[in-house]
Amino acid sequence: MLKINDLRAFLGARMLNFCGKMVMGAAFGLFMAFSAFGLSGCKSEAGGDVKTADCGELPALEYSENLKMGKLCGEDYAEIRSIVGRDTLIKRFKLGAPLKRVVALSSSQVGYMLRLGLRDRIVAVGEGRYLVDSLLYARVQKGEVAEVGNGPTLSLEKLMATKPDLVFDFATGGGMDDYERIGAIGLSLMLTSEWQERTPLAKAEWIKLFGRLFGVEALADSIFEQSKNAYLQAVDGGVAGVSPARGGSEQQRANEGETSPHKSAQDDTIPHSTSHIPHTPCPRVLVGMSYGGVWHAPGGKSFTAQLIKDAGGCYLWAADTNQDLQFSLEEILQVADSADVWVNPGMFATVEDLLMAEPRVKYIRAFKEKRVYQNDGIKGAGGGNDFFESAVAYPAEILTNLRLCIQNSTNGADSTRKGFDWYHNIFIF
Repeated sequence: MLKINDLRAFLGARMLNFCGKMVMGAAFGLFMAFSAFGLSGCKSEAGGDVKTADCGELPALEYSENLKMGKLCGEDYAEIRSIVGRDTLIKRFKLGAPLKRVVALSSSQVGYMLRLGLRDRIVAVGEGRYLVDSLLYARVQKGEVAEVGNGPTLSLEKLMATKPDLVFDFATGGGMDDYERIGAIGLSLMLTSEWQERTPLAKAEWIKLFGRLFGVEALADSIFEQSKNAYLQAVDGGVAGVSPARGGSEQQRANEGETSPHKSAQDDTIPHSTSHIPHTPCPRVLVGMSYGGVWHAPGGKSFTAQLIKDAGGCYLWAADTNQDLQFSLEEILQVADSADVWVNPGMFATVEDLLMAEPRVKYIRAFKEKRVYQNDGIKGAGGGNDFFESAVAYPAEILTNLRLCIQNSTNGADSTRKGFDWYHNIFIF
């Protein structure tokens, strides 16, 4: 399938040079994979043809925590920070001439390129059936865009045959990771981590990287500024306030009291109990679903929590700083009557699917009152979810869509915004 949620790596023989640094834990395997990339005359800062460390630090972007861009020693660079398991990987890339042929192995990468009108630069994807964009889907069906597979099924032969300037990928630290195999054959690779951003505007800001890579910086900057202004205006027009997401180094954020986004959900120094749900003036929002008796939900510093806040909702665990939360279903049922709205009920798209997976959800008040909203309202011919494709580049539209759901709208739809209704009521649609 097209790996839903992100991008990955790059280096180039002629177009891109790689300079990197890594914060090491158990990351020796990552180091070996990136060492195999063919550095094209650009050594790491420790080894030294290009000593960018002597030129200072790259400037932080306005919202992104994981991407920096700017000039060092008179050259354009991008720096990407990824959390891979328990390790933090930081890679610095020298940016060269505009890319012409790329492979996109995640839905998000496709989404940014579509927003910039760069559909024709994509020469291969993971699995085309999960594409939502109808024109790109048709090109795959005609054989004009190759399918190279993902994870264990990725075909290195097919990948090599596309002769890409760059392969976009991403790393999770899990079994679907394939970047080590790609790096070992010497293709230019870029790991992207927009999916690890904790706010909609931070994720949307990655369009600037794609603009620079493809030589359409002015367009990308303009799109982001318009999106940002529309998003902030929508927030100001509602009941929630946007929390300014800041860039900067992990150490800087730690010094300012911010929690690392890969903090374990099992950290018992921070309570994540259901027993102290605060009284709130706004609609209270439940998120997640039970799998095998364990309810999984995002933490209070997550993308979903911020989106809910900006849409005028009060997330039940907004104060919890863990990245991921787990509860027993019994704990959830204890607070079920306090939730006005239920958002993102796992992977389940229909009422029947929910009840089949866990019949006891019928006791949740939001379910009984038919206020359950899933984000798969826009799908492709093969079942791909546009929330993970084009929606990444439309933060203001996502916000407005979710606000309509949370603020007592019947089904989250707005006839004046046709085509932007990712969230929908599963009882109606």
